[in-house]
Amino acid sequence: MASASDYPTNEWTTVDDPGQFGWSSNALANAYRYAQSIGSSAIMIVQDGLIMSSWGKIADVTGIASMRKSLLSALMGTHEIEGTIDLAMTLAELDIDDCEPALTPKEKQATVADLLMSRSGVYHAAADQDPALLPPRGIHAAGEQWFYNNWSFNVLSVILQQLSGVPIAEDFFRRIAIPLQMQDYRPEHFYFKMIPQSVHPAYKIRMSARDLARLGVLLVNGGRWRDAQIIPAEWISRSIAPYTDLGRGTGFGYSWWIGRYALQPPTASDGEIVKDKPFYWASGVGNQYLMVFPDLATVLVHRVSDTNNGPSSTQIEQLQAMLLGSRVAGIPLTTPISK
Repeated sequence: MASASDYPTNEWTTVDDPGQFGWSSNALANAYRYAQSIGSSAIMIVQDGLIMSSWGKIADVTGIASMRKSLLSALMGTHEIEGTIDLAMTLAELDIDDCEPALTPKEKQATVADLLMSRSGVYHAAADQDPALLPPRGIHAAGEQWFYNNWSFNVLSVILQQLSGVPIAEDFFRRIAIPLQMQDYRPEHFYFKMIPQSVHPAYKIRMSARDLARLGVLLVNGGRWRDAQIIPAEWISRSIAPYTDLGRGTGFGYSWWIGRYALQPPTASDGEIVKDKPFYWASGVGNQYLMVFPDLATVLVHRVSDTNNGPSSTQIEQLQAMLLGSRVAGIPLTTPISK
């Protein structure tokens, strides 16, 4: 049987019998029928670096929406170890400002870490941000309050490019896509959106389900890809620490969503539950996910081509329960919270 150190090469390997790895083919087939009925476009389940099962258009390159933020966090981890970026640096020290009304001295005290944790306290107009949802400017100090604010995430890409001196699309391609042998991703799939109210563009990424799954395999293996440490394991550990408790068992780290689940092995008596385990995920509009279950060496990718007609939160939770419940050799008893 394969180990968690197995990796895809230029092409993925799909197992002939997922039952040998603890997955029910019949249960997965039922889940895929349900996925088709609710607007899903692709699903991949990867364990030990092998495709246990997949469905839909896994090679289609489409927008990943806010999953981009978690991918940028991973890229930043490759730079922090080299000393390119210091999470304690403030916006003032980095000479970051924006269109009028410009940032105040109070707002400029936000650090890179505050931006990563979505706790910057900067509620300036931003690309890809509904201004009607923003709190009043100046209501919270840096680090004081969590608010899912695209200004923070947009500025992180600007800061990284400023400090590295490398265009961010090229940087991601060289540091992540090439080492992981991504099959479909190209530098031109990293693009930008501007608005007149902000000088900082929103970076956008288009990617296939099977390339997202490669990133998941990298993370399951502690940032290691074969003989190379692509992302420091220590960075991943810090990234998935729940700096903010959002309730319902959900937290937020360095631009990753974090949760826990209980695991009941098939040999356990009724009601006997093994202690809870962590998992984390990148999330995008339309209930798109890249989910990582380190204790199961498992990655789950769910994509939606038409985000306006994708699954509702209730439907995606039902689909998650069906997909994860198909793993008969250790069933997660709780499912991820939709965000």
